[in-house]
Amino acid sequence: MHGPPRSSTARRLRARASRGALVAVLALIGLAASPGMASAAATYTVKPVLNCYEENADDSWTVVVGYVNSSRTTVHIPRGADNQAHPSKFASLPPTSFKPGTVNGAFTAVVSLSDLYSGARWVLDGYTLDYRAAASSSRTCPSSTELPAQGNGLGPAIGLAVAGVVGAVLVRRARKRALAVTGGDDA
Repeated sequence: MHGPPRSSTARRLRARASRGALVAVLALIGLAASPGMASAAATYTVKPVLNCYEENADDSWTVVVGYVNSSRTTVHIPRGADNQAHPSKFASLPPTSFKPGTVNGAFTAVVSLSDLYSGARWVLDGYTLDYRAAASSSRTCPSSTELPAQGNGLGPAIGLAVAGVVGAVLVRRARKRALAVTGGDDA
């Protein structure tokens, strides 16, 4: 043996200290690598934009709203504090899934003059798009613009689902009647 003999107590203490230091280093690496933990400042990636607007005969405006997602992936922002339209009657219009890049015409809204003057807006990912204020730096929609339907595109899907349920109920009733007339059992 080279050097003085070491006690088993000293070796155990050194081993515990080494393991403790390793656990601390791994915990710090884990915290730094986990999303949202490395920085106290939020990084915003999705910004709402007013594509264009159209003044209607009743003094309301039809606003065509889009967004710019500066990340390389689709971002999901549920409705709530980070994705909300005002006044509340427009709450269901904004999307909750945002593809990368610029998306024009994500939704439209017909906004009354009183709504415009009371601050009709879309709050998204830390940005606020006030429709009236944004109109000063936006353009009116050209007459050739085909405005997207108001809403978030779920109308046709809901209509098809309702039609399917009604069709299934009608088929079942017709089958029961046919079985009743022929005296058969409905399995």
